[in-house]
Amino acid sequence: MIDFSHAPTELPLLQGVASIDEVSVELTLQVQPELVWFQGHFPDTPILPGVVQLNWVRISAAQQWPEHGHWLSRASQLEAIKFQQIIRPGDSVQLSLQLQPERQRVNFKYSAQEKVFASGRLVAL
Repeated sequence: MIDFSHAPTELPLLQGVASIDEVSVELTLQVQPELVWFQGHFPDTPILPGVVQLNWVRISAAQQWPEHGHWLSRASQLEAIKFQQIIRPGDSVQLSLQLQPERQRVNFKYSAQEKVFASGRLVAL
């Protein structure tokens, strides 16, 4: 179980939102090099930590579907998490979110063109 309650909320630059339907959305994010998350992680080759990516999923889903904020804010269980590629400073990525309100979970995928960076599900307990 992950506790996001004390996590800073610094977010990437939102460049675009494409609503696919009422439960699916695709966000275009620019991962700015000056984000606090890159400081010290790692000095010679900075990468975006996986836990930050998961927190962005939770925050982004709550912003897209505020009517489900009561359970999205406590979503803390992870399922089928895969970190396949590294997200680096300056990358532009698509964050695809699919809400499953009846199961209180959000499926997500970070990608760019054919490359998948990370995917999985965030679930409320």
